[in-house]
This record gives sequence, C-alpha cells and structure tokens, in this order.
Amino acid sequence: MGVLSRNFKPNFLGLLKFLNNMNWFIVFFSLINLSLCIYEDQIGKFDWRQTYVGRIKFAQFDTVSTAKKIIVATEENVLAALNLKTGQVVWRHVFESASAGNIQLLHVGDKITTVTGSNPYLVRGWDPATGVLMWEWSLILQNDERADYSEWWVQNNMLVHLLPAFGSHLEVTMYNLLTGGNRGATSKLPAIWSNDGCILTAPYYTCVSGDMGSQILLTLDVTSNAIQIISKPLSNYINLQQSIGGNLRPLDNSVVPGFIVDDKKVLLIRNNSFEVVGKELEDEIASATVVDGANGPVLMQTWTDDVKGFQLTAYSISTNSEVPEIHCSDSTLSIPEAEILAAMCTRHAREQHACRILVNGADDAVHLMQQGGRLLWSREEALANVVAAEFVDLPVSETDAAIESEFDQKEGSVWSAFSRRLHSQFTQLQNVIKNLQGQGAPDQSTNALVRDYFNLHKIIVLITDAGKIFGMDNLSGEILWRRYEPGLDTESVVVYTRRSARHPPYDAYLTIVGKHEETGNGYVISLNPITGNLVGEQRMKLDVRILQCSLLHQADSEKLHALVLLDEDETVQVFPISATSLVENLYLYVADKHTGKVQGYALKYNGVSVEAQRTWSVQLGGSGPAQIVATATRSRLERVRSPGRALADRSVLYKYSNPNLVLFVVEKPDPTHKEVVTAVALDAVSGALIGASSHRRARALPLAVHADNCFAYLYRSEKHRRLEIATMELYEGKERWLEPGVAFSSFASDRAPAVERQAYILPASPTAATFTITERSLTDRHVLLGLTTGAVIEMPWAYLEARRGLGGGDEALLPYTPELPLPAEATLNYNRTVERVRGVLTAPAGLESTSLVLVTGLDLFYTRVAPSKTFDLLKDDFDYFLITVVLAALIVATYSTKYFASRKMLKLAWK
Repeated sequence: MGVLSRNFKPNFLGLLKFLNNMNWFIVFFSLINLSLCIYEDQIGKFDWRQTYVGRIKFAQFDTVSTAKKIIVATEENVLAALNLKTGQVVWRHVFESASAGNIQLLHVGDKITTVTGSNPYLVRGWDPATGVLMWEWSLILQNDERADYSEWWVQNNMLVHLLPAFGSHLEVTMYNLLTGGNRGATSKLPAIWSNDGCILTAPYYTCVSGDMGSQILLTLDVTSNAIQIISKPLSNYINLQQSIGGNLRPLDNSVVPGFIVDDKKVLLIRNNSFEVVGKELEDEIASATVVDGANGPVLMQTWTDDVKGFQLTAYSISTNSEVPEIHCSDSTLSIPEAEILAAMCTRHAREQHACRILVNGADDAVHLMQQGGRLLWSREEALANVVAAEFVDLPVSETDAAIESEFDQKEGSVWSAFSRRLHSQFTQLQNVIKNLQGQGAPDQSTNALVRDYFNLHKIIVLITDAGKIFGMDNLSGEILWRRYEPGLDTESVVVYTRRSARHPPYDAYLTIVGKHEETGNGYVISLNPITGNLVGEQRMKLDVRILQCSLLHQADSEKLHALVLLDEDETVQVFPISATSLVENLYLYVADKHTGKVQGYALKYNGVSVEAQRTWSVQLGGSGPAQIVATATRSRLERVRSPGRALADRSVLYKYSNPNLVLFVVEKPDPTHKEVVTAVALDAVSGALIGASSHRRARALPLAVHADNCFAYLYRSEKHRRLEIATMELYEGKERWLEPGVAFSSFASDRAPAVERQAYILPASPTAATFTITERSLTDRHVLLGLTTGAVIEMPWAYLEARRGLGGGDEALLPYTPELPLPAEATLNYNRTVERVRGVLTAPAGLESTSLVLVTGLDLFYTRVAPSKTFDLLKDDFDYFLITVVLAALIVATYSTKYFASRKMLKLAWK
C-alpha cells in the first residue's frame, strides 16, 4: 500500500499542475458549444441593411472632434452623427417613439447637449466622437399646462429655460449644464405684450403687439441682468397696408440673432437695436441664415424656383454686396421647399469662401453641398417612414421576349412560323458569339434590369410618408428611380400591380390609390415600376372620397387588370372605362374602424355602367361602440397547396379554404371585464359569420395575418399581464363538401366549418407580422415577427397550429406547450438590428423553396428565407470540382473497361 501511494502521488500532483496550466483552453473550448452564428463569408451575401435617421429637425457641425461630423436630431427622436465626407451614420441613439423621446434642444460644443421629453424632461450630455453618454439629469415643471411652449438654449455653460405666460410674464430659469443645479430662483419678467406669435432668437424674445395698423415690434434679452426692451414701430420696416399682419420667422441656425418679417425683410438684433439687412428674401418661402464670412456675417438664402430650379445666393452684410463664389442656379437639382439646416464657411488664402451647406427638402432628402452648389452626398431619409411596398417582377431579356412572342403569334402558315424560328435561333447564335468574344454582356447579368432564371431579381416599389416614391433594386438596395408627389396623402394608401412584366411587349403597370393632401378626395397615380414614368391615368384627382378599391380578376386584351373604385356616394368607377363590361360577380366590403360596422356590396354591369348594391350589413362586437383594431385578408399571390391534411389513421381532414374570408379583430369596452377582444372571420361575399373567438380582459394589437384556412392575431392579456398570440383554423371535416376541381362559392353551402382555437404565450413584443409565401405554396408556412428589440423572428406554423394538444394520435402535431420558443438561430437579421420595425413584406421567387423578405422601419432590411430549406438548389459549398473529377474518372473508367473487355473477348475467341 505504501509503495502504491508513493508511486501515485507524484503522478496525481503532475496531473493537477497540467490541468491548472490548461484552464484557459478548457474555458475556450467550452464556449464554442454556446456560440450560435453564421459564417463570416455569409454576411451580406443574400441580405443588406440600410440605416436611416428620419427627417432632420436640428443639425450642427462638429468642429471639435478629430473626425469631422454633422450632429443631427430628427423628428423620429433620433440623435446621430453623420460622417462629413460620406454622409454615413457614425453612431446613432434611438430614443422613445412617443413624446417622451421628443428632442427639444440640440447644442454642440465640447460635448453634445440634448433635452428630450415633455415634462418630465431629460437633459443629457454626449461625447461627440463616440456618442457615449456623459451625464444625465431630469427636470419636472410645476405648470404642466404651459410646458408645450417651453424654449431651451445653452449659454455660458448654463441651460436656459424660458416658459412664457402669454399676456402676463416670462419665466426664465438657468440650470447648471452638468449637474442641473438651479442658479437662484426663477425670474419672472413682465411681458404683457407677449402672445402666441412670438419667436425666440436666443437670447432675445421677440413679439409683434398692438392693434392692426399700429403694431409695435418688441424684443427682450431674457438673460440680461437689467431689463431692457427694444421697441420700434413695425411701420419702420414694412408697409403695414400691404402687410399680412407682421408674421415673424426666426433665421435658421443663425450665428447672429435675427428674424424675418412677413417673409420678406431680414432684421438682425445687434447692439440693443434692430438692424435691417440691405437684402430682402428672393422668395417668400426662402430659407435664410447668417454665417460667419471672410469679411463679417453673410446672409445666405436658398429656395426652389418653378423654372430655374434650385437657387442659392449669399449677401455680405458688412460690405452690402453679393458674394459671387456662394451661388448656385441648377434647374436639374430638385429640392422641394429647400431649407438650410446648418452652414459652415472657412476662408481660403485668396480670401474666398469654402462652405459646407446642409440642405433639407420637403421630400425628407438631406443634401450636403459646397458653396458653388456641387453636391457632396445625399441621404433619402424619407425611407425611414415607408408606409407601403410592392415587389415587381422584372421583364425578360429581348431574346427571351422574342421567343415568347414567337409562340404568341398564332396567325400565319407553317412556313412563316418556321422562318420566325430560324430567325430567333440565328439571333441567339449571334449573341452567344458576341459573349464569347467579349463584345456583349450576358443578358442575365445582375446589373441589367432583366429577370434572372430563378426570378430572384426584382424591383421594390416603396411609398413613403412624405409622398416620395422609390424604385429599388432588391439585390443591392440601390435606388433606381425616385418620384416626389406632394399631393399624395399616404394615410391609407394601397398599391396594386395591375400588369406584370411577364406580358411583352406590354410594360409593367402599377397603380397607387390614396387621398389628396388638400381635399381628402381620391387620388390615383399610375406609373411604370421599372422606369418610374407615369403611364395610363397618370395623376388622377377624383371629386369624391373613396370607400373601397379593388382589381378585376379578369384581364383585358392588353393583359391589364382594371381598377374598380367605390366612392362615398356608392357610385362605381372603372379604369380604364373600356373594361366596364368585364365587371361580373364582384363583391366589396366597407368597414368603419371607429364603429365596427361592416357592409357588403355586389357590383354588377347593367349594360351601360356598373352599379353597387348593398347586400348585407354586420355590426361587429354586438350592440354598442366597438373598434376594429386589425384586419387580415388573403394574399393575392397565395395558392392552396393541398385540400387537407393526412391524419394518423390514414384519413384526410379537409380544410375550409374560402378565398373570401376576412379576419376582423375588434376591441370593445365591457362593464365587467373592462375590455373584450373578439376575432371574427367573416365571409366578405355573403356576410356570413364563419368563426369567432373572444378574450376577456385583453387589449388587441394591430397585428393579424391570414393564409389559406389559418388565422393568427395578437393581444395583451391584462389578467395575466403578458402578450399572447391566438390562432384559428377552419376545417370541413373528414368528408369533402365539394367535388375536386369545382370552384368555391360562398352561396353554395350553408354548412358551418369546424373551428379549432388555441393561444400561446409569446415572450416578446412584436410590431409587425406576416406569412411567408412561395410560388406554389408547396413549402412549409412560417410566420415572420418583427420585434421591438430590432430582431425579425422566423417561426414555423407547426408551433402555432390550433390543433396542437389534441388527441387522436396525429403524429404531425407537436405536444402543446403554452410558451413559444424563440431560439437565437430563428433570427433572420442576426446582429443587424432593424430599429422600430413597422412592416414585413414577403414575395415569392422563382424557386419554390425561397421567399423574399423586406423589413421596413427606421431601417430597411432585405433577405431571403427558405422555410423548408433549399431543396431545389445546391448548397453554396457544393464541390463542383470534385464532382467533375469523379464524373470524368467514371467516364474514362467506363470506356477503358469496355475497351479492355472487348480485347479480352477477342483473345478468348482466337483460342
């Protein structure tokens, strides 16, 4: 025993010493199993992300940091730094989307100071180089009613807050910028002349007071120790008889306090007096500012002329002369309602100005230009507010179009068809020879706007809240064309592809239906989605409001689906008019989301025009007020992949596939249960109630999806204080109601389908939801959820099936678990966070396994998904070289074996 202990002890101590030295290896290899990631070469291969900040509200140049930047604060409650040379986002902070994140002040000095919120306010300091938070303190005003009229600015490292009491006084408070300490009590300055038309040009508070015709211009330095009011008659500066009332407008981000009177005269406040600038505004909507120039302050103004286009001029206040080097007149540059956000000028050795001017437009595009008007970069910030989108197929190449047109020509003899075939094949041979010689580009290039073999290359048409329409390449994210429509109100805009590019020689045809910005009546825009040019109806203003719109299922002789509009007078309009006779058995529904009332209409052609007849009416939620929170209809591109599903006993459970179903999610107050959420599946043709589900003490979310016989919607359970997703599935039973091949009719049967219901706990907060869709709907169906965390989750429908947990031994059903799993590998955008996801759009590709996905929000993200894996496509790492070598070796071995076998048989024959 002693010998064993003596031999074992040194070996054991050596083992412990070895393990101690190998600790970091053990930790490293243990972390490998916890990592869930993609390969580095897969990043950005099939996806892209574009980051935006929204319409810019405040902007200042950062001249302190080593890397020059532009610090911006936007109406989307975003604080960001843009690279001065490229315009790319250096860093970004996204605040709360509600009023709690509203940015009231942006000041750039050694540190960046922001004031956000709406009583309480948050005062923060940021590092300009990295965007790191340096300090933060809160502020609460006692008078909450007047908090919306607060004014903020920074002066001498003090935060100044001005709160006016119109017709009485001004309350001025100064705080320590770093700590929030108050320097003394709030000062109340008497200002009985103040009104809601006053403006602040820090530190001066300026108003126009008095009766019409005898107005007085008054201003007060609210931070001065001595109260000194500058008062001058307004008639000294403008003609009161031709005046519009003395409207005041502050200069945009000016280095000298000043303002504009009646959109014409420019006044500066210097040496306790008003100083009139010798140059008036060129246009009443011109944007003006004062910057430091080589010989003193320079008045810079910009505007957009209807004929001359973008205009930029500068005027030296000291020398009363124009500055020739700061000038631009460009008719090709379109910046509607140009506004100067920030301007910075430096002086060259030749006493010339070198300026950087940041200009914003009404279309939410921001441009950085030089003093001569040369654009350095532009950012389309309208894409931060996409309200509608549509995937559009690209046209085929000229060669493929010639082949298709060859088969379309049914007239002529056999010899004419044979000659056309020879001509098309000769053309193809010429193209092949040119490509081999390098004289021509291949037709299927990704850079050419032609359809690829798998139809993965498309154009995405995006409609933004600002009324700007974009055509974007889905593979690269490049903007191909853009169009600004200031008259389009995008509150409830709808996009229809009335003719795809699959019908040469006819071009694609896309129509946008919305409201006019001024009148609220119907507004229709038709364009070619490939080029962005207006076609057909072009811009069409209607005289009435639109209740509902739809497309005819039957196309006319030019492969164009007619647009059908139902207006508030219950009159039907069809565009083009020549397709009026094609309207047959068309049904529409109109829902009032505020009252919960839904009405159905039958549209029929009477030989002259189309009439709309009201056929049914339903009050959702029963009697009393109700609100429709969400609606879901079936996609126009969806197909039914199977009439039923096989059960374990080899029987078939047939689906209730009604293409006319609409899901309404209704929220209604209840005296006992506070709020009740009701989901109703309604037949839009007959008005029949097909299925319903109710949830007490719940609040509905505006998210609902519908595909085939499946429904899903989300609500927040107030009872359990959690988010739940409920699903419904409709089945006919084990006996099929209709014979195979018979078209479905809402009037053919009065039987009610069986409704399966289920609810699950969702450990996340989604803001968008949709189904994946493929060419023939043969792949598995997945639900895509955009979360508040910026992730996009792909969840199989097998997890959400309403029949989960049912008995019967159906091996295709998963056991019921109340909480849904959200694994990390289900995140489509991995670490590419998409801020404020508002919508998820899917479209089929030519590959049955693939669905194209576009995520919209503050950012744009595009990718492709394969719900059933890429069963019809080889993997990216497929070894083509190895399979080629193996096939070549097999061919050589086959012929070698055949040769030697014949030699052997010949020798045996001679024996």
